[in-house]
Amino acid sequence: MNNIEDTFCIAVADYIREYLKDNNIDLADLAAAANIDRKQVYRLINKENVPLLSTVVKIALAAGLKINISDMEFDFSEYKKKNNILNAVSKNKKD
Repeated sequence: MNNIEDTFCIAVADYIREYLKDNNIDLADLAAAANIDRKQVYRLINKENVPLLSTVVKIALAAGLKINISDMEFDFSEYKKKNNILNAVSKNKKD
């Protein structure tokens, strides 16, 4: 199985893993509470694949975690630059 290469997905996985560790939450119990296969939780925590956003939300909600992107230590400017992401501009914007 390929490991996650996207730096943001890695940061999210690390953030969730640390939260689970700090709050002593068992991965199998978390999977049961989230109503998902425990393999999905293990794959996210071990950074083995990029799950669907809905899976991440289920895991976060079952853990009692509120993911606030600004709480994460992540350089979004560098990520945008590295991935050639631009800011979309409204078509209604007048110059």
